[in-house]
Amino acid sequence: MRNTQRFVLSLACGLALTLQASASGVPRMSMAEMLSDSKAVVHGVVVDQFSQWEETDGNKIIFTYSVLRVENADFMRLAPSRDVVVRTVGGTVDGYQQVLIDEEQFTVGEEVIVFLGLEDDWAYTSVVGFHQGKYTVSRNAAGRMIGLRQGTGQQLEPAKAEQQPLIPLTQFVNDLRRARNGLAQGDLSDVHPLVRVR
Repeated sequence: MRNTQRFVLSLACGLALTLQASASGVPRMSMAEMLSDSKAVVHGVVVDQFSQWEETDGNKIIFTYSVLRVENADFMRLAPSRDVVVRTVGGTVDGYQQVLIDEEQFTVGEEVIVFLGLEDDWAYTSVVGFHQGKYTVSRNAAGRMIGLRQGTGQQLEPAKAEQQPLIPLTQFVNDLRRARNGLAQGDLSDVHPLVRVR
């Protein structure tokens, strides 16, 4: 999916966007489409992050690298690893900020479930479907995972993004299972959709 949007991505990056836009230009993807485009689906916590300038397609662009400590995962077509590095477009270097409105951002300490792709010419994974492939985990007072909020990219300010509807964990599990085999069976209320990584 990201390959088909390389021109749009290059154009947006070339403009070195520093202002937020009001609408997404990324086609809506179903869970099945995201899963089909993914090399892995992982659940973990962002433990480290850095941003740097890089040159691509003749443009100087800021890329941010986020290290995700994996707790649970489905390494479908990606070598299993305790840590996964996710590369996203945009970030801040020496006080200069670049923003790609449809790209998702990560913050250190954030707990997420992400659908990860791997471009042939990239050494690091990227989020499938831009913001659509990232879900932030929400837990109750007892620390139990109760749901997820799908990423919004840079369309919404962080405070507004946190007010997005919470997707119940049972719904997410059902959607993921349905995407895998078109069938959801039994009570999945306490079943994690991924396999524990040790």
